[in-house]
Amino acid sequence: MDTKRVRMRHEWGWVMTFRRTLVGLPRGSARGWTLGVLALVVAIGVSAGCQKADPVASLKERVSTYWGLKQSKVWEQVYDQYLDPEAKKIVTKEAFLKRRWLAFDILSYEISDVKDEGDKATVAVANEANIPLKTPEGELKFFKKQVTTTDEWVRRDGKWYVVLSE
Repeated sequence: MDTKRVRMRHEWGWVMTFRRTLVGLPRGSARGWTLGVLALVVAIGVSAGCQKADPVASLKERVSTYWGLKQSKVWEQVYDQYLDPEAKKIVTKEAFLKRRWLAFDILSYEISDVKDEGDKATVAVANEANIPLKTPEGELKFFKKQVTTTDEWVRRDGKWYVVLSE
């Protein structure tokens, strides 16, 4: 036999051994192959069925990207892509950006809780921030603090947006 056939036979040998062990049928049995394949299909189906999709996965993804933009202070993109379109009717981009001039530094963040209520959701994000504080001498000092921020989110046309809370 050529080496390719020997190697192929060797690589598939474990399958045949597994089939004979699992099904308990002699080598070459058509019924054994059928039952072996059926067992494999059932195992894959059960495995796939156990992995339930996260119903708020798209929301968590949007929240995480939103917080990444906040951490990087990319406020234009926050306004353009994540702010509730209803809020944009009231707050201009210039006014929104002006309020963020002195935003504190976000050092880290983690989504800690999501309460989905259909097209509305409340998302709690635990974060560590450098918060500026002016001393009585007029000096600006930063203090690290662990805080939990709760944001309201709304789904419009299948897409999640943060509700402005100022």
